[in-house]
Amino acid sequence: MPLSLTSATALVRRDRLPPATDDDRDAIQRDILRPFGVRPDPGRLAQAANVGFTELAEDLLRELPIDSPDLLIFAYGIPDPSSLKHVTPYVNHLLGDRSHSFAISEQGLRAPYTALKVADAYARSGRCASLALFVCEQNSLPYHDPFVTDHELTNSGALLVFGGGGGWEFVGTAPVSSTSGLGRLIGAMTTGSGVDSTLVVAGPWVDAGTLAALGLPVHRVDAGSYCTGVWRELARSHRAWADEYRTLVLCDTDPRTGRSQAGLLRRRASTAPEYATAVSVSASTREQAP
Repeated sequence: MPLSLTSATALVRRDRLPPATDDDRDAIQRDILRPFGVRPDPGRLAQAANVGFTELAEDLLRELPIDSPDLLIFAYGIPDPSSLKHVTPYVNHLLGDRSHSFAISEQGLRAPYTALKVADAYARSGRCASLALFVCEQNSLPYHDPFVTDHELTNSGALLVFGGGGGWEFVGTAPVSSTSGLGRLIGAMTTGSGVDSTLVVAGPWVDAGTLAALGLPVHRVDAGSYCTGVWRELARSHRAWADEYRTLVLCDTDPRTGRSQAGLLRRRASTAPEYATAVSVSASTREQAP
């Protein structure tokens, strides 16, 4: 049975936490960065927000308490400031240590799409009937990353819970290596779908001309996120979109590589959606789902 979205929440945190002293973390950062000619500066954390993956995951679970899923995946594009923290097993522990769990990273903004592809393979092979997908992004690093700074990335996250009775079924996802390729990919994905019943949810990096040439309704995600943007929009708006659309295409272009990715979801035709959207947070503070 295809995985379908049953519940979701999203958040943006704009508060600041005091930096934690951690000599072991600093030593590991030095070892990791030395081959790249980068010298970590723990003093940067004194000026940073210091909201890491642990805080984001805990907030998401407070907003949307869930039962232990068969599969738990944590997807991210920007690393956590501490190499000693492994948030995925920690979240698994919070949920009772019953999930098969792992993280997907080193893929930039493609990581959440890959997570859904992997989870879909698990589900189709009969190895899972439920998935909790965490997509998180944080902006506090002990070294200068111009990409994070120049684009003013926010501390943000989404929790998407998939099972067998939700409103939007995951159909598939695919990458392309060029801007023109993304337009062709979306066209192929939506062949046979009604123009007025298809919505393209595009991240801030997708070429505007490519979107205009599609001839489809487009919901454009605001700037300020790297890998979380389209997933936060899905978490916040999936119920409202189900009233108007039958097909969703989530897509974005990674400005670091030029590669794009698109994922396809279709609304279950048999029944009304049986999902919920949680109210979300922010320190100054919370986004609220419609």
